[in-house]
Amino acid sequence: MTVLQRNQLVWLNAAGWQQVCSRAWDAQALSLLVHWHAAQLPLVVCRQRVADTSASVSLGLPAPLQWERRKLALEVPVDAIARVGSFPPLRSMAQSPADAAQVQALLQHTDALQVALQVYGSFGWQQLSGLPCVRETSDLDLLAQVSDLDTAGQVVWLFQGLQLQQRVDGELVFPGGWAIAWREYAQLIGGKVEQVLVKHRCGVQMLDMAELRVRFRALRPAPAVSAVTRQQAAAVGC
Repeated sequence: MTVLQRNQLVWLNAAGWQQVCSRAWDAQALSLLVHWHAAQLPLVVCRQRVADTSASVSLGLPAPLQWERRKLALEVPVDAIARVGSFPPLRSMAQSPADAAQVQALLQHTDALQVALQVYGSFGWQQLSGLPCVRETSDLDLLAQVSDLDTAGQVVWLFQGLQLQQRVDGELVFPGGWAIAWREYAQLIGGKVEQVLVKHRCGVQMLDMAELRVRFRALRPAPAVSAVTRQQAAAVGC
């Protein structure tokens, strides 16, 4: 199995679920796990406790509202994982009429940049589970899979232009699973901070722009957002 990264999804096999559910849980947690097992829902890869990937993996389960948004932390053997997947793409999420045009324009631009956008957080889990997870104050959390710093900057510019009903939050995810909150990266390139918090599968570290350039050398030329594209984006508030 390839190395699992933060925010990937995994589905457990029957033996894995049996092992998880047989542990000493309180009634609420056990009820949550029994439902998750019966519905064959995924768990999310979180920050790993150890760098060694050969034996076990640290997973999380952020519960829907009916379990009071409780968060469970699990450690399972690697051989308990049946398959690996990702959070739903933004394009699969139903949009309100007020947001549809902006989201469509955003997707056109990110497609041109070859950037995949996935919905995680409350909106992502609600789509996966079919259960209420979103509150009135919930952010729309997006994972943007970027290839390099130039592409990341263009995605930040697109996100900053959005005026959706929900506040847009989330991370820029670079090759190898390294991630930066897009709002923090916006502050860095805007000169408001000198370093940003970079997350990876086993920890975090603070890096400045020079260190980021070394870490994330461009893997391919980033397509430029043309003046026409910018005008089109502005026309829909993107």
